[in-house]
Amino acid sequence: MTTEKSATKREAKSKVWLDFGPLLVFFAAFHYFKRDNPDDAIIWAAGVLAIAATLALAWSWVKHKQTSPILIFSTIVIGAFALLALLFDDKRIIFMKPTFMNTLFGLAVLGGMFFKKNFIQLMMGSAFDMSDKHWNVQAIRWAIFFLAMAILNEIIWRNFTEEFWAGFKVFGFFPLTILFTLSQIPFLHKHATMKT
Repeated sequence: MTTEKSATKREAKSKVWLDFGPLLVFFAAFHYFKRDNPDDAIIWAAGVLAIAATLALAWSWVKHKQTSPILIFSTIVIGAFALLALLFDDKRIIFMKPTFMNTLFGLAVLGGMFFKKNFIQLMMGSAFDMSDKHWNVQAIRWAIFFLAMAILNEIIWRNFTEEFWAGFKVFGFFPLTILFTLSQIPFLHKHATMKT
């Protein structure tokens, strides 16, 4: 049992670094490129992020012999937006990527419920048993969170500096996601049972 818990903790830490590691690389790259090329720093940093995300995806596959579809999709979108920004020399494409991703996730979760496909249950159902009613509550909460994050991104990139946006992308959005995830633990404790 202790060994299983240790393995679970290691997997959780590994997942955090898979998500957060490339963001730290992006932040460092942005400040590096900003010294010599402030106008295009965000575009080149996004290219570095795409490479870092691809390497993280490859490492996940080598380490675990599998990876989540969301990680694959996110990596493809990161690469596509970085390429588009480079081709069109338009940094707004980079700024709008979190808006696109979060809006897409939010609408997908809501749309899935309409078609009787609860994507939150599909992602978490292997770990928890819970009634359909409570899975739907979780889906609505996550959809609202994703859409709120999309709105927050729009407010930040349109009203603040590039440097502030780059910092918030790393040290704002990611911690907010962690905090929201943690805020759902009491609900899961109350309404769900862990699968063994």
